[in-house]
Amino acid sequence: MIKNIVMNRRTLIKIKLYMKKKLLLGILFFVLISFHIKAQDFPQKFEKEFCTCLSGKTNYTDETFKTCSYEVMSKLQKDFENFHNSTANKNRDDFMKDLMIRLINNCDPFYIHMADVKKTGMDKFRNDYKEISIDSLKNKFTETKLLSDYWEIANWYFAHNENEQAERMYKEILKNEPDQIEAAYMLGALYDELGKYKEAKVLYDKVYKSTGNIQYRLYSEMDLKKVNNN
Repeated sequence: MIKNIVMNRRTLIKIKLYMKKKLLLGILFFVLISFHIKAQDFPQKFEKEFCTCLSGKTNYTDETFKTCSYEVMSKLQKDFENFHNSTANKNRDDFMKDLMIRLINNCDPFYIHMADVKKTGMDKFRNDYKEISIDSLKNKFTETKLLSDYWEIANWYFAHNENEQAERMYKEILKNEPDQIEAAYMLGALYDELGKYKEAKVLYDKVYKSTGNIQYRLYSEMDLKKVNNN
């Protein structure tokens, strides 16, 4: 019997390490705020100019995105200077989320960058379990019967490409605790690697609804794009 308890703080911190800490959201948000966004039509213009800038680059790093952000904002500043100041302070988070979603769908360099971010996170995840013994994880779970330790076993199987075992265990966790976001995310990542993009999207949407973290919404949009392109 698995004990239905909320994941402890150590586990929550650990899963966050599988994902890149500094998302482009922070970079773009800082640049836009520093220029005092005021234009209602700015998102469309920024999207077009930003993607054009990226298309001229060969290496999509955080610094590349920051450089393009400043270049585009400098170019477009006059387009929104005359709008009322209060416009900048309304739903700034929603503004940035919408902008990033548009970039996922309309800007290939941005899509490629986010795919690389996701891959980097998964590589880190696999590396973390490389030196861990499955027997040690099983022995620990035998002693504790904790959900977090059962999740670790599922992660080990996923990290070692034993996908059927991992899928079965993630599903069992979610059966016992439907709102367990860590298992939902990892099962979504597993489905992504198996090419089950529709199933992965459903899970990413669930995690996004629970956490409000834009990263999961972007992963959902990436899967939707894959489904539509197939």
